[in-house]
Amino acid sequence: MLVRALAFVLALACTTLPALAQEYTIRLSHGDNETNPTHITALKFKELVDKYSDGKIAVQIFPANQLGSEEEVIRAVRNNTIQAQIPAMANVHPVAPSVGVLLLPYLFSNSEEAHAGLDALLPALNEHVTKEAGIRFVGILEKGFRVLTNSKRAVETIDDLKGLKIRVPPNEISIKTFRSWGVEPVPMGWAEVFTALQQGVIDGQENPYTTAVTSKFYEIQKYITEVHYQIWTGPLLISEAFYQKLSPELQDAVDRAGLEAVQVGREANAEQTAEAMAFLKEHGMTLSGAPQDEEKWREAARGIWGDFYANVGGEEWANQAIKIVEDAVASK
Repeated sequence: MLVRALAFVLALACTTLPALAQEYTIRLSHGDNETNPTHITALKFKELVDKYSDGKIAVQIFPANQLGSEEEVIRAVRNNTIQAQIPAMANVHPVAPSVGVLLLPYLFSNSEEAHAGLDALLPALNEHVTKEAGIRFVGILEKGFRVLTNSKRAVETIDDLKGLKIRVPPNEISIKTFRSWGVEPVPMGWAEVFTALQQGVIDGQENPYTTAVTSKFYEIQKYITEVHYQIWTGPLLISEAFYQKLSPELQDAVDRAGLEAVQVGREANAEQTAEAMAFLKEHGMTLSGAPQDEEKWREAARGIWGDFYANVGGEEWANQAIKIVEDAVASK
């Protein structure tokens, strides 16, 4: 009788352990499809959070903006109605001005510099964004530089830009950067770009190599120049209210999972970028590489950094962040 009783208790314990072990749920939103490095990052985060928390934290992933636009979800994360997100950094900037330092033109020259700088800057960024927006970064994904495409000619020097009608996102940093290169860009919403290129309203645009593939720009664009003025970054962020409910051990689990997950996403992006470049060549596009005089582009763009300090958290923070990045790059 005693043996049967013990067996019953053990069986009951085994069936209830999983429910007891799972103490928290993170709902994670992003706007991309399931082949994108963003989703690959999310999947790795889910796997590692489960592993490092010993099953105490479950992650549910909602791709393709299922829970709302990036702007809407950021507000929900602040309120802890959604716990995590991977948005474009530009969409975080309105609620957390300090992240604007990562949008400064020519802050990085290549992906390796970006990875070193982003990781080094993470603790200082969190001192700001937790206060500004009630969010916390547990890693920063990188998905490549915004390269320049156009239908008219190869852009190999800064003078080759003259006369080209280039679409840029409707934000001050992009607009002023192109003006620093002696051209007047065309600010335009993303939904209008393909048709505008097709109809000749604009001659070119700037986005990562992978976007040139997914958006089929190779059908209407001929030339690509690998400028390095702005790299796509997106934080793996969580609600600070949610984070503070976790024990120190579970906070460490989330932090560790975030850093490792974005590294996997970065590696996936490097592979997809190489594949995209090969695809674009096969489909008739001319890839010119970096401009022959890229130092001129860099000097002109960096020369207007001061114009943006007021909108990226102030001059003191901008200088602090720039120094952290430069020190991290120098120590590589």
